[in-house]
Amino acid sequence: MKSGLVSVSFRKKGIKELIKATKESGLEYIEWGGDVHIPMGNVKLAREVRRLMHGAGLKCASYGSYFGLMYHCDEHFPLPFKKVLKTAVALGAKTVRVWLGWPRCGCKKGCDQYVCSNGYNRAVRITKDLCRQAKKFGLTLSIECHFATLTDDYHDTLRFINDVNEDNLRLYWQPNHSKGFEYNLEALNALRPWITNVHVFNWDKDAKKYPLCEGTGDWKSYLEVLNDENSEGRVCFLEFMPDGELTSLPCEAKVLNSLLGGEK
Repeated sequence: MKSGLVSVSFRKKGIKELIKATKESGLEYIEWGGDVHIPMGNVKLAREVRRLMHGAGLKCASYGSYFGLMYHCDEHFPLPFKKVLKTAVALGAKTVRVWLGWPRCGCKKGCDQYVCSNGYNRAVRITKDLCRQAKKFGLTLSIECHFATLTDDYHDTLRFINDVNEDNLRLYWQPNHSKGFEYNLEALNALRPWITNVHVFNWDKDAKKYPLCEGTGDWKSYLEVLNDENSEGRVCFLEFMPDGELTSLPCEAKVLNSLLGGEK
């Protein structure tokens, strides 16, 4: 497994500054966010960023597009998905991460449950279509195991994957900070065959952030599960610093590289 940085960890920092900091911290990959750093559809900028990364010896494994599926009951999107895919290709990314959104926004009436049946079926249908579009560009589509979304619980995630039933649909895994270690380990084992990349952080149930060095016990167990026949293609991305500061990146990166067996 390789190590990297999610650019949205530092939304206020510039592209060149993040490339420099990532390189100096001993990380190998960057996942660029489509909300700030590489806006969806800006292919020219994506090509330039790829050139800058190549010069620094870095790669882009994924494009964090923030292309949303579940914001409304209708099918309104901010731009054609083809433009998102072209941006990812220009970056040299292998997968596009999309955002399933907050489930209660899936129905205008506002449901007590996660999402109404019409909203769920629509999400399945749209995701299936996006997967087929991505395949034409040689890309996989990744959804997140993100708390408070349609894929919050791993049982729901498995159902969603099976209902979409496309071979290029993959997952980003991260611990559900609102649940305990045993649940997260169980979820990881169940979802492992579909996991491409991982968001790495150390949060408590209230989303308070702590240094990664204080959570190495849990992460050693998670990484043991992920160290399988597909591990070579996975990237573990640091997501957010315990204090939000770029100066904390070298220390967090050192801990992550050490966990992956390649301390730098």
